[in-house]
Amino acid sequence: MQTPDPDPDLRRRAEDEARKRGHAAHLPEQDLRRLCHELEVHQVELELQNEALRELQHNLQISEEKYRDLYDFAPIGYITLDADGRIIETNLMTASLLGEPRASLTNQRFQYFLEQESIRDFIAFRDRVLAAGGRETVVVRLRATRESESAWVLIEGKAEEGQTFRAALIDITRRKQAEEALMRRTDDLVRKSAEVEAARDEAHLYLDIMAHDVRNANNVSGMYADLLIDLAQGDLKAYAEKLHDSIQRSTEILRNVATFRRTQQEAVSLVPVNLDAVIRAEIGTFTRASIRYRDAPVEVIADSLLSTIFNNLIGNAVKFGGPAVEITIRVEEDGEEVLVSIEDTGPGVSDEVKRKLFTRFERGMASGSGEGLGLFIVRTLVKRYGGAIWVEDRVPDRPERGTAFRFTLKKA
Repeated sequence: MQTPDPDPDLRRRAEDEARKRGHAAHLPEQDLRRLCHELEVHQVELELQNEALRELQHNLQISEEKYRDLYDFAPIGYITLDADGRIIETNLMTASLLGEPRASLTNQRFQYFLEQESIRDFIAFRDRVLAAGGRETVVVRLRATRESESAWVLIEGKAEEGQTFRAALIDITRRKQAEEALMRRTDDLVRKSAEVEAARDEAHLYLDIMAHDVRNANNVSGMYADLLIDLAQGDLKAYAEKLHDSIQRSTEILRNVATFRRTQQEAVSLVPVNLDAVIRAEIGTFTRASIRYRDAPVEVIADSLLSTIFNNLIGNAVKFGGPAVEITIRVEEDGEEVLVSIEDTGPGVSDEVKRKLFTRFERGMASGSGEGLGLFIVRTLVKRYGGAIWVEDRVPDRPERGTAFRFTLKKA
């Protein structure tokens, strides 16, 4: 182990002091040998301590170099500023963001690199950091330079001793661009939505006018058809009856379209409704039909469109069941729900048709009859009331014995 060279001045002063004291010359030989041994041991201890210190210094240097590399090559910017916003130290990423060589940044004001609208925000951020001592954040925009484009950065700062503070700079330019693109897209969607709403209102206006005119024409045509039925005989009478049925189907289409529009336009506002009163009112509109029904004094959660369900289902049974069809309406309470069944003795519905019966514009009950909207509206309303609807054979596995429509409603 190499002994470090002593300080000449220190050696000279030590020798002078030793001569003044003169103790070693009068010591016995044994004491001199012991003293020399102690000096040798002490010298070895000092050499070992020096070696440990050199190793510690070497490790500290390696650690500092690692820290410096981590600091310099970090993927985010690091910067130290004084109370005036002057730059004390930066890493390479900060220099890249600011578009200047790192060596030239020292003592420059950070505000110099900001867009005009961001300077006030940064100064307020700096004052908060120095006053509170905690972590503060701000979003600012860096001005464009010859080496770099304008960029948005998120700055997070924390105060140090001596009226300085450290800050991390995170480039959020892409995020800001995405936010701006999203805002533009949102504005575009709002504008297009307003255009669609205006077009829808105009279409509804035209539809209202057309429906009003067609309804008036149907009323007049219906009166003439009734007159022909009363006056005509033979084939002419049969043709008049077919004309009357066609006018009725046209009126039904208008009614279903109006109902569907209400389901789409009106806000859902459900209230307790007397189910028995609704059923009896609809039965009263089918005076020529054979309908069996037992009182069901129960209230359900629905609205004024509940009657449409019964009108469509009873109407289908009457229309497709034939003149001798018998209709039975049952209401059963099941816990918090009510099960409603409308059964008929008509020709029934095949399993293939059952699967698509409630699909919009599917004509399942009879080819060429109706527009396929009625049962779709029925399903829409049942779902609106929180229930479910399905169709099955009145007599299990005997579709030719009639159909049973069943649906559930929530009790009030």
